[in-house]
Amino acid sequence: MREAVLDAGRALAVPDPVTEAFIRLLRPCIYLCPYDELPQELKKDARPAARALGFPHLPEDVEVPSYRSHVVTIDCAALPADVLDIDFPADGHLVILAEITDDPEDGVIIHLPAGTETVERQSQSKSHEPFPLYAVPGTTKPDPLHWSQVAEAADYAEGDAERARLVTKLIDEIGEIPDVRWKYNLQLGGYSRAFHNPVEDRGKALFLSIPESAVFGDGCITLVSGTREQIAEHRYDELEFDVEC
Repeated sequence: MREAVLDAGRALAVPDPVTEAFIRLLRPCIYLCPYDELPQELKKDARPAARALGFPHLPEDVEVPSYRSHVVTIDCAALPADVLDIDFPADGHLVILAEITDDPEDGVIIHLPAGTETVERQSQSKSHEPFPLYAVPGTTKPDPLHWSQVAEAADYAEGDAERARLVTKLIDEIGEIPDVRWKYNLQLGGYSRAFHNPVEDRGKALFLSIPESAVFGDGCITLVSGTREQIAEHRYDELEFDVEC
């Protein structure tokens, strides 16, 4: 990833220190996508990392609100290791229950340690046919991003229209590098890519992003976020569910 961005900068004759400053802003993520959307090189040995929709599988003594549908269950052990820069469980399953609409209720996130006995729970009012999702490591950049926000780029381009054009072109090309491109799939970690109210502006880190298009069709995006401390300590009941349309 780093080399691809450096190559893009060198092709534009942007000095390496300026390009490196943009690289330091990038944050890793993991996309969860259907098999058909996997890069070809990942399809051969692909292992499902999550199950979307359907009914949740939970212990019998866990209450399941009927108005919160099962969105996804993530097999934490099936995720690529050492990718995310937020703390994520290394094993067990994360069950996410929520209404993915333009006016969502707060969701529920339940971590089931490995070996937890569960049964299918059909208390919710309706269910869609479940389907597997597969993990793809990715990289995200702040959006929007302008060269004036980066000290090295500002020192290089300020007052020089041609340099400003080249650095702006570099930002555009970073967004087109496949590992960086934002896909409309479930996303773990990385930048929130919120259109109006980024969680980062509130001192929060993105835990999970659920585009409605990945579940029920085109529409809004539900952002689940919290402080890095809340995420590291698995205080999932304190995470916030916000919607972007």
